[in-house]
Amino acid sequence: MCARDDEEELEDEFEARVRRQRELIEKGRREKGQSFWRYVGLIGAVGWSVVVPMALGVLLGLWLDRKFQTGSRWTLALLLLGLSVGCLNAWRTITKEQ
Repeated sequence: MCARDDEEELEDEFEARVRRQRELIEKGRREKGQSFWRYVGLIGAVGWSVVVPMALGVLLGLWLDRKFQTGSRWTLALLLLGLSVGCLNAWRTITKEQ
């Protein structure tokens, strides 16, 4: 009878493990893509999509201001244009992720 009891205990333990694994899988499916690192990556992507157009606008604006000696008109104009393009990129990135 001891062998029978051991088998029943092993079966109960196996069933409990399978049940726990199934619950974890179902929880993962419900919360798919809701991890901390996913949001960190999204923040990075949004940040770069704003910073790169702004930096390019400033660099081009500085070059144009030096070439045509216009003070800082081109730099400010292209900075604002870069910010606008960057915000549009960020909006598209966020809506794509949802």
